[in-house]
Amino acid sequence: MKANIFLTLISIAISCLTGYTAFVIAAGQENDIICGIVTTICFVATLVPMIGIQYESERIAVNIRVLCTLFIISFIISNFSFALFGVKMPYYIMVNGLILLIFLAIFYKFQKLNNL
Repeated sequence: MKANIFLTLISIAISCLTGYTAFVIAAGQENDIICGIVTTICFVATLVPMIGIQYESERIAVNIRVLCTLFIISFIISNFSFALFGVKMPYYIMVNGLILLIFLAIFYKFQKLNNL
């Protein structure tokens, strides 16, 4: 596993822009700032392994990129639904926290497979 600094910075910039978009969509609501920050964190956690990291095994790389794509789609649906329909803080934290923890657990298992 090797990190590409340029692609990592691009994925962080994309995540920041996506978080800002969620903030703009949720503007005027009670928790709009938290919506933007959490969206940025969720997208950084999925885009950096997908774009910014090069893997030794091509098979593991494909699996991780597909995993990241699936979770990016789930984060898009979740975050922008909350941004459009109102950010209810307990539900927002539970849904995004669970999705992020499930992603991190599966990603960790893929990393263990890569080291075998």
